[in-house]
Amino acid sequence: MIISLIIGGLAFCGVSVFCFYKANYCACTRAGQCDNPVNHYWVGAMFSALISLALCCLALHVEWGTLLWLILMGSCFLGAFISSKQYQYKQCKKATQASALLTNEIN
Repeated sequence: MIISLIIGGLAFCGVSVFCFYKANYCACTRAGQCDNPVNHYWVGAMFSALISLALCCLALHVEWGTLLWLILMGSCFLGAFISSKQYQYKQCKKATQASALLTNEIN
C-alpha cells in the first residue's frame, strides 16, 4: 500500500512538471495566443502537485511525506531541465551543421 502511494505520488509529480514546462513553453513562445491552455496547464500543474503531496503524506505521514515530495519534485524538475538542455544542444548542433552546408564551410 505504501509503495503504491509513493509510485502514485511520483506519477503525479511527473504530470505536474510536464504541465509546468508546457505552460512556460506556451507562455514564452506564443504570448497572447494561448492564454486559455496556459491557464489549464497551470491549474494542472498545481492540482497534480497537490495530489502528489497528499499521496506522499498519506504514505509516510506529514514530515517524511513532505520531504519525499520535495525530493520527487526536485528530481522530476532536474530530469526535465537536463532533457531540455540536451534537446537545445542537439537543435543548436543541427542548425550549425545546416548553416555550414549553406555557406560551403568544411567542418
